[in-house]
Amino acid sequence: MTVKVYRALRVFIGGLFYRILTPPSVLMVPMTILIILHSSNIHKSYRMSTLRKLKLGLKMFFNTHRIPTGSSYRAHLAMALKILETPPDVPGDIIECGTWKGGSAANISLVCKIVGRKLKVYDSFEGLPKPEPGERIAQPSAEGAYRGTLEEVKSNIKRYGAIEYCEFVKGWFEDTLPKLNSPLLLAYLDVDFEASLHTCVKYIWPNLVDCGYVFTDESLLLDYVALFYSEKWWRKYFDKTPPGLIGAGAGLPLGHYYIGPWPAVGWYFKPFQAPASVSYTQKTMSGYWSYYPNDDI
Repeated sequence: MTVKVYRALRVFIGGLFYRILTPPSVLMVPMTILIILHSSNIHKSYRMSTLRKLKLGLKMFFNTHRIPTGSSYRAHLAMALKILETPPDVPGDIIECGTWKGGSAANISLVCKIVGRKLKVYDSFEGLPKPEPGERIAQPSAEGAYRGTLEEVKSNIKRYGAIEYCEFVKGWFEDTLPKLNSPLLLAYLDVDFEASLHTCVKYIWPNLVDCGYVFTDESLLLDYVALFYSEKWWRKYFDKTPPGLIGAGAGLPLGHYYIGPWPAVGWYFKPFQAPASVSYTQKTMSGYWSYYPNDDI
């Protein structure tokens, strides 16, 4: 047996076992939903009974199979939990930057319907922009990728989400986000490029309420999420120390096992390991190192 054939068999068999035995299995979905949404901090006014949690989670699971979506239903449940744990008297809309075909927005809109908050969907609806000079993450060939037209997105959310709780803002982030002036409870950023992340955080952070959250989908790219630990960046734009990022480098566990780093040989050679998507920071958090003994100076 040649090395190539052996590797191909490993990929096939490993992938097969991964799909059958690991948490993405349909058999694990109800347990995953109840575990992620198990919290005594969910506000009682939202009346989230076990049955209602299951119904929400199952809708999210099936939506990620109905609509092309770059993140998992687990990631959407993690954001849902933070929204549900926030009392209704705390102000703030939800904002999504980068929606592709509207899969994550459809799921988040279902949570907005429960809690009575608005979801603001920001996207060019023309795909990814042309990479800016100095970008390490972006590739020129990526321009226009992940394009979902406004009509497609609205159609998907109308069919599978709660479009009456959505507001759509079309345009490039550098043109639209400076006009943002409403309080935000949670931001979900799936924007791929460093320049886009810079713009989003720069204009979203001042609008976050004191307990507000920023979630990002690009958890595995250490250079990318380093923005949340950059003392220079946070000092320059907000005159504060960096907030840090829970899940940086691996994503929130959410029932997955992952050793890293990414990319290694490829996750398919480790069939029981997979990154779990999304990391988050909160406005009250701190990820700043301040201990410098005298003998080190």
